[in-house]
Amino acid sequence: MKDLTLIGRDLAKSVIIDNLEENFKYTTPDNGIHCSNFEGEMDDRELTTLGNFLERIAVAKVDDLRPYIKEFKAS
Repeated sequence: MKDLTLIGRDLAKSVIIDNLEENFKYTTPDNGIHCSNFEGEMDDRELTTLGNFLERIAVAKVDDLRPYIKEFKAS
């Protein structure tokens, strides 16, 4: 398990991206984004999609990224 509360940072500004949802879903589920395992497929674009999302919220300088994470996970 990875508990973001232990790192002493503002959770409104913290995100964890992990291929094992269990690593964050019991501790900081609102801060976590699950990604699939990378199996070497050259057409895998998951990190590109995640990078675009992270860049958008960074440029927007949002006060709390958790609502945006929730929206991203719902899409």
